[in-house]
Amino acid sequence: MRRRRRQQDAEILDSGLRLTSSIDLIPVPPRNTRKYWMKVRSRDWWDRVVLHEFSDLEWKSNFRVSRQSFVKLCGLSESFMAPDAVTVREAIPLPMRVAIVLYRLGSSAEYRIVANQFGVHKCTVKKFVYMFCNGMVNGPVKQLIRMPNEEEAAEISKRFQAAHGIPQIMGLIDGTHIPVLPPAQGYRDFVNRKGWPSYVLQAVVDDRCW
Repeated sequence: MRRRRRQQDAEILDSGLRLTSSIDLIPVPPRNTRKYWMKVRSRDWWDRVVLHEFSDLEWKSNFRVSRQSFVKLCGLSESFMAPDAVTVREAIPLPMRVAIVLYRLGSSAEYRIVANQFGVHKCTVKKFVYMFCNGMVNGPVKQLIRMPNEEEAAEISKRFQAAHGIPQIMGLIDGTHIPVLPPAQGYRDFVNRKGWPSYVLQAVVDDRCW
């Protein structure tokens, strides 16, 4: 009985050795060496041209706001757009993040085009646009864009009348068309009275938002 058990153990050990030797004969593919850690991108347009060469007119033409309004937007969005304190790579500064968002929203350009312009990845552009829009809607917009209460409306009416001689004016309303790339299906639903596709933006302002 013991002899038979020893013989079985020997056979199991021998088959295991044969299996191990056959595995060793399988060629192992070589590991791919990393060619680069980060793709080379250029921020020359932002660092040199925009920050040091842009006139006020060029700034407003590209970002659709004045420099003063841009600084205010950076302050309003700092709580949710500022880079983390600790990052693996060099963080993109807050002003550049806001500029990327405004350039994308103001031009309706593809993420790829905006990314190449600022020297970042297109996923970075998409992330910043979402962070900015989501943060503004859930934060500053609720405080800045609202209807006046009764006392505020009466005060606005007094200021309008004192400045222009017209009583009972509590706001001025106007609209503008924002060009968009509509989907193939339902294209006609986006066409405005001028014959091209757009979103309609309508706003009411008081006497201090000229």
